[in-house]
Amino acid sequence: MRKRRAWIGVAVALAVSAALLFGGSVRGPSGHSLRVAAIAGQAQAANDQGSLGQLLAGFSTGDTAKFVAGLERRVRLHPHDGETLTLLGLAYQQRARETGDPTYYGLSGLALSRAGRHDAPTALLAQAEASLANARHRFRTGLALARRAVRLDRYNASAFGALGDALLNLGRYHAAFAAYDRMAVLAPGIAGFARVANARELTGHPEAAIAALQLALESDSTVPEQVAWTQVQLGNVRFNHGELDAAAGAYRAALRRFPGYVHAQAGLARVAAARGRHAVATRMLEHVIGVLPLPAYVIMLGDVRHAAGDQAGARREYRLVQAIERLFEANGVRTELQTALFDLDHGRHVRAALARARAAYASAPGVYAEDALAWGLFRTRNCAAARAHSIRALRLGTRDALLIFHGGMIERCLGNRAAGDAFLRRALATNPGFSLLWAPVARRLLR
Repeated sequence: MRKRRAWIGVAVALAVSAALLFGGSVRGPSGHSLRVAAIAGQAQAANDQGSLGQLLAGFSTGDTAKFVAGLERRVRLHPHDGETLTLLGLAYQQRARETGDPTYYGLSGLALSRAGRHDAPTALLAQAEASLANARHRFRTGLALARRAVRLDRYNASAFGALGDALLNLGRYHAAFAAYDRMAVLAPGIAGFARVANARELTGHPEAAIAALQLALESDSTVPEQVAWTQVQLGNVRFNHGELDAAAGAYRAALRRFPGYVHAQAGLARVAAARGRHAVATRMLEHVIGVLPLPAYVIMLGDVRHAAGDQAGARREYRLVQAIERLFEANGVRTELQTALFDLDHGRHVRAALARARAAYASAPGVYAEDALAWGLFRTRNCAAARAHSIRALRLGTRDALLIFHGGMIERCLGNRAAGDAFLRRALATNPGFSLLWAPVARRLLR
């Protein structure tokens, strides 16, 4: 616990390093002439693809911290090198994903801002800025930036990935899926096929999602962390449909590819918890959070402690969740959806949580934000309004047991017990261990 709290303090301090790296000064535009910008535009496709290749080569060793340090040294020697600054911005985003430290997003933003001042606009820079906006859950900004990247280079696969991510979270699914298809055609590899897999699972086709993830693993093995991440996604699809043995196998495969990978360890902890092995899950999650204190993993540990009867321990973890989420907010990450669901699930500040769910839905009206709004309306006993949003949340045919459970509880709230129980049975059939909090409730109501 002390280690985790120390990490939060260190993460706050890391934000200061931006001033050291970038000198703390603000400069105006670099003053490139239109002719130079035009020449840069003609050459950008080749340059962008070469830059992406350089980035992947840097990550291929699995030591991204060393690669980032090398880019930082290069920036200090060549402070006006826009390409290196752009690569550094992207590398910081990768480090944020690997470490769970949101201050890397701030560093990425500073690097990309400087790149824009010292170089002509490129598709790579716009795509990097779009990816950062999406990572911060600012999807309307991400959409505008991704569209700029696509305009600059119609063959930049990563730009189509960022475009699809923004559209998906904004609830514009047909356009998002088209962007993902285009990405997979331009660059058949993990990034494209994993997005196709996500789209397939979202539309209720888990076996097709598994096929896409397996194709991703067959087509791309460049970056060890990305291969392990894909194995974890495969495990998550299996877990989401109650296939615990297959899920555990995928998580172990991720650990073989990238030893110590905490997302895979968290997956194995979730399998242990679903099997009722709370002590094992607790030990595993304590290790995971010591390395990577993401809110989702701290919530999972709190819920495991709650399921094991350790209510004081659960409350301790839930307090830590709030501290970590404040850190994310301080680094520009919108957290309304995550904090609303956490509070609604745990009966905390329910009306304020509903207001946050409304804000999340207004900013990014995808099916999961719609479901959160439905759940908030249910928890405040406005079940008629909740039902309308729950129906829309399930409109894609998503086979997510938690969304289905929410629909069942809303139907029962309206007095439609037969329909509600049908939803609850369907949720448990989809995944008997879909939630440590709510799967036991579903089983109890069906007795």
